[in-house]
Amino acid sequence: MSKRSRNIEFRCQKVLDGHSKAVASVKFAPSGLLLATASADKTVCLWDVTTGSRISTLSGHTCGISDVSWNPNQRYLATAADDNTLKLWDVETGTCLRTLTGHTNYVFCCNFDPPGHLLASGSFDETMRLWDVRTGKCLREVPAHSDPLTAVHFAYDGTMIVSSSLDGLIRLWDTQTGHCLKTLFDRDSPPVSFAMFSPNAKYVLCNTLDSRVRIWDYERGRTVKTYEGGHVNKQFCMTSGFCTTDLGHWIVTGSEDNSLCIYDLNTQNVLSTVPSARAGGDNDAANVAATDGSGGGGTPQHGTIPASNGGTGCRSGGHTAPVLAVNVHPSLPVIASGAHSPDNTVRMWMAAEVVAS
Repeated sequence: MSKRSRNIEFRCQKVLDGHSKAVASVKFAPSGLLLATASADKTVCLWDVTTGSRISTLSGHTCGISDVSWNPNQRYLATAADDNTLKLWDVETGTCLRTLTGHTNYVFCCNFDPPGHLLASGSFDETMRLWDVRTGKCLREVPAHSDPLTAVHFAYDGTMIVSSSLDGLIRLWDTQTGHCLKTLFDRDSPPVSFAMFSPNAKYVLCNTLDSRVRIWDYERGRTVKTYEGGHVNKQFCMTSGFCTTDLGHWIVTGSEDNSLCIYDLNTQNVLSTVPSARAGGDNDAANVAATDGSGGGGTPQHGTIPASNGGTGCRSGGHTAPVLAVNVHPSLPVIASGAHSPDNTVRMWMAAEVVAS
């Protein structure tokens, strides 16, 4: 009797082509029905996840946008940009509701608290700010780090914020008081390019510019898992994330070798690089059939992301430039990725089990 082995393959479902410069951030809406993508071209594009159609383009920043964040109610978006401002947007109308000013250098990252009443931002001015979403007022300015901040993220209950910086430190903050609760650092303290809480807020996931992804147990002040060998990250700030599905539990990260890397959460082994060698394709961007906002035919069933017919499917391998941004769908085994110039595209990848004899 033949022995069957389990293999997970990630297949490109969509190529979203709407940006003219590097894609710095990709974020699924809480419902999973929309995707927001932010770019150095000063715009945010909103996409229908099912059809791959571009719904709208948000314009108003005068410099490139580094991050985008969904308000939990999905009615609003926040953007962080190199014009030293943040903007709050009405998703339905695409209008800018408010511009938040106060940072004195590039605003690199932003994140809403779970109720959606507060917005945290991190800047190259080395401060973290907390904003009242309703009034647009800055509630607190925190001198958080000694180098530019690269990420801010609220815990699921909103009581803590984690920040990361090129100074090599990760810090946890009390949301209510603004006091630093903990500082995490390795012996070598490589620059930290991204950080976020785990879903249960017991751990912190981070990327560092030594081509490693780490999970910290912040209560004990030490790393408990290290992921390396499958991705390259020495130059750019790039994101990672937890992916928990019926197919497995993974860590997903971008890479400077133009791929995504999927690590097994528990074993720390490389599960897959996307696209894998078996994906084929000549990686020629000219052969990628890309979405231009014209939409696709038919209305697929809710909760599925089928490969599109016509102009939105993937015909070639993968990205042709470093993958800076990744984000995991809230309920499906789907990953969105965004790439640096000259690629400038967003792709959606779906995990599928391949059973080999």
